[in-house]
Amino acid sequence: MEQATAPATAVRDIMSRRIVAVRSDCDLRVAVDTFLRTSLRHLVVVAPDRTCLGIITADQVLAALGSRRRQVGDHVHDDGLRVHPADPARRAAEVMVNGLVDALPVVDDGGHVVGIVTWSDIIAMVARENLLSGDRR
Repeated sequence: MEQATAPATAVRDIMSRRIVAVRSDCDLRVAVDTFLRTSLRHLVVVAPDRTCLGIITADQVLAALGSRRRQVGDHVHDDGLRVHPADPARRAAEVMVNGLVDALPVVDDGGHVVGIVTWSDIIAMVARENLLSGDRR
């Protein structure tokens, strides 16, 4: 008897919709304050038109504090590492591994951030899938 294959988990199913973003033209101190207030490790950086430029980590902000360049956008490189909510979660994992990052912005067709997916989300998904498949044995 053939088992039905479950549809691939989409990024939208595992991403966090709690988005904390900073504008690229804000001072690094705003990013520091935001990290302290939220206890997050990643902030989404958006352009003034609210399109996604990438992610900045707490480590990157701390390293940038000694720089003469004081705007957050000066320390974010648009490497194109992002996923769409409809992408398979497996694609998000591949992008993270190949890009050596542990978080990705999730953007809609217009380039606006709708979520964030982290390596922890991928691990939780794999654990759930393995637990569920173990129940069928």
